[in-house]
Amino acid sequence: MSVPTAPACARCASSATAAATLSTPGTVRRDLDAKLSPLRSLFLNRALWLVLLTLFGIVTSTLVAAQEEILTSALVLAAFLAPIIDMGGNTGSQAATLVIRSMAVDTVRATWRDVWAIVRRELLVAACLGATVAVLEVVLAYFVKSVSLDIMVIVGATMLIVTVVGGLLGAVLPFAARALRIDPATLSAPLITSIMDLVGVTIYFAIAALVLSDQLV
Repeated sequence: MSVPTAPACARCASSATAAATLSTPGTVRRDLDAKLSPLRSLFLNRALWLVLLTLFGIVTSTLVAAQEEILTSALVLAAFLAPIIDMGGNTGSQAATLVIRSMAVDTVRATWRDVWAIVRRELLVAACLGATVAVLEVVLAYFVKSVSLDIMVIVGATMLIVTVVGGLLGAVLPFAARALRIDPATLSAPLITSIMDLVGVTIYFAIAALVLSDQLV
């Protein structure tokens, strides 16, 4: 009669614990598991957010379409729109991934103390990242597209602000998801991308309208 080895028993216990965590009514953690969760749950949870975020995207595209006056005055602004909104989403996703991983290994918990500690650290890191990518974007804009000083100011300022906002949003959103008993892994990255698309567009054209106010027709 063979006796299960310790590693095998450990794997069995781990699987049983995970399954119980997913199926027990009233449990605090409701995270989806790529292997153990039912396909129906995986589909419904992901589809819900993707449908809502598609509607969010329509709002963003409508906002861009409404900026005809600014784009007519400085058509080159359209060339920088994609990298700017991408930077906000990318920075936010990075921050959210780090927080979610820290939650998974239990070095960070959904407490005000940990939230404040993460926000302080992310503010400094995101500011440094924002300054770095802003300078890089301005230099590339000057040498590759030979844009004017006004455009460089708009692009650089927007890149800095969007990067900082994206980093802070990404750091905070997993805590908010956990407080609402929503799986941060399912929610954080898609929501950050959609929010930062809208926020990035809004900041970009607000700065452009301010800097180019004397050129608008």
